[in-house]
Amino acid sequence: MSGIIRVLAFTAAASGAAISSLNRHPLTDTTHDGVPETDRSLFNSSGAFHRIIHPRANTGATDPDPVQQLLHIAPTSNTCAGAPFPNECVTSSPFVVQAIINSFAKYQISTAEEQAALLSWMAYESADFKYNHNHFPSPGNPGQGTRCMMSPTFVHDYAQSIPELRANVGAGATPADLDATLALVQPDAYSFAAAAWYYNEHCTDAQKRQVQAGGQTNWASAFIAGCVNTAIDDARIAYWKRACEVLGVKVSQ
Repeated sequence: MSGIIRVLAFTAAASGAAISSLNRHPLTDTTHDGVPETDRSLFNSSGAFHRIIHPRANTGATDPDPVQQLLHIAPTSNTCAGAPFPNECVTSSPFVVQAIINSFAKYQISTAEEQAALLSWMAYESADFKYNHNHFPSPGNPGQGTRCMMSPTFVHDYAQSIPELRANVGAGATPADLDATLALVQPDAYSFAAAAWYYNEHCTDAQKRQVQAGGQTNWASAFIAGCVNTAIDDARIAYWKRACEVLGVKVSQ
């Protein structure tokens, strides 16, 4: 990836394997491939990117902790205690950070303004990563989910776009069929990449230019209303502003 990713700072580690499929509950499983979570490098030096630079807001000598940055955006993602659907909940962790950074690299989300839009979208729609399937109004919309709560149509298209999943995507339209397709993309490596895929595939070049230009008006009109096609509320704005803060994006109208 030729662009520089501005999110979730740290210099890339010299070694380590990229995470390809994540669905473990971080409160009950603290290992990955037999390696304790605290002993694993956050980023590897192979693949699409090599260096994560500091957010523009960081002028100190200490590198920001990417997990703490994510917790600032999604404040209750430090725990899954009391989560209505515990199997869907994940906490902010190195594995979640890696899944998000992998998605930004894969789908070329290289500006801080775009990353703030996607991080806040995921945190808002999933209620700080508590949900991976739509449940409202009860019992929820079959087939709707991922961390950005894509509709069943987009979930189907997203699953079809992933080579290792394509053969398992069915053509049925019953609630069970739709949920089966959603289940394919609910592991963290896919679920946290859905927002970047959607932005890459479904936002127009004009909308992307507006998001890249920064500012609340551009984010609200081009991304939320124009591309995502949903409504603005105070909570959504608060998530976006927190994402802007940790990435050093100027918050302005």
